[in-house]
Amino acid sequence: MTATVGLIGIGNLGFAIAKNLLDAGHTVIGYRRTMMEKFIAAGGTAGTSPRDVAARADVVLTSIPNRQALHEVISGADGILAAGRRGLDVFEMSTVSLKEKLAEKEAAAAAGVTLVDCTISGNPVYIAARNAAVFAGGDRDAFERWAPVLRDFTDKVTWVGPFGAGRLAKFVALYLVAVHTLAAAEAFELATRAGLDRAAMFEAIKGSNATSVMLESRGALMVERDYQDYDSDKRRDTKARQDRGEAPNRGMANRVRQIDRLNKLAQALGGRYPLLDAMGGAYNEAVAGGFGVYDIAEVFEYLMDGGEQTAELADVLDLMERMDAVVER
Repeated sequence: MTATVGLIGIGNLGFAIAKNLLDAGHTVIGYRRTMMEKFIAAGGTAGTSPRDVAARADVVLTSIPNRQALHEVISGADGILAAGRRGLDVFEMSTVSLKEKLAEKEAAAAAGVTLVDCTISGNPVYIAARNAAVFAGGDRDAFERWAPVLRDFTDKVTWVGPFGAGRLAKFVALYLVAVHTLAAAEAFELATRAGLDRAAMFEAIKGSNATSVMLESRGALMVERDYQDYDSDKRRDTKARQDRGEAPNRGMANRVRQIDRLNKLAQALGGRYPLLDAMGGAYNEAVAGGFGVYDIAEVFEYLMDGGEQTAELADVLDLMERMDAVVER
């Protein structure tokens, strides 16, 4: 199945999506206010507005940064609905509030357009590797109709329930991403402080039963202690803010806000979440300490703050030997 896919919002995430769709043989008509050269060079077709994209595409995907952009793209004067395409399916993939998405869903329905809540767990690195997860909520017929196209940019695409369920499913995925990242950071802290070679440990664990996708991607950043090349959009944003004399919009700070919202939701539902409580505290302390400009992997820097290593490996091995002797007695 090949299609003409409209894609509105071609930042790093959108470009990774577009690249995989183009590689699968689809025609991709994209729109972004600026910096379209890379997309065009990859084989994409530039649209002049969201309205223009919607008029020419079989299906439309949107990946945009905030609620104001969501309104402009969907129901604005030159938005998707202005194209008058009754029967069009739109997959909204942005991380904005459910309230805002529901408002646009109602406007779309009135115009004969189906809006599907479709969130993504993963960043451009995971999209490029085809292991990001897509959670779709809403009209199941629309999902089934276009699932083959969605699976051309990542393998894991799942319908999870009614409209809004995709947003909720991303909260659950966020829980696991944050826990796995903190666990990897603590494990590498332990290895480092004990005098083990962090890179050797990374290679030893990778691909074993102790690994995770988070360890293999963000763990690699921790090994090198170099995070700024992980997301070029955040790097550009940080530089622009610094040039204006503003504080950076830290990557970890954005995640912490989501974790705090997740914690409030979990408390409202009842139950016990000891890991959620512990990791929320750790990430909040890291942000308060000024860590995490580019990514949550920088929680490793928070854990290691104060020193690279606190023991010689020979001393640690001697300590373990003496501890074993005590246990055996």
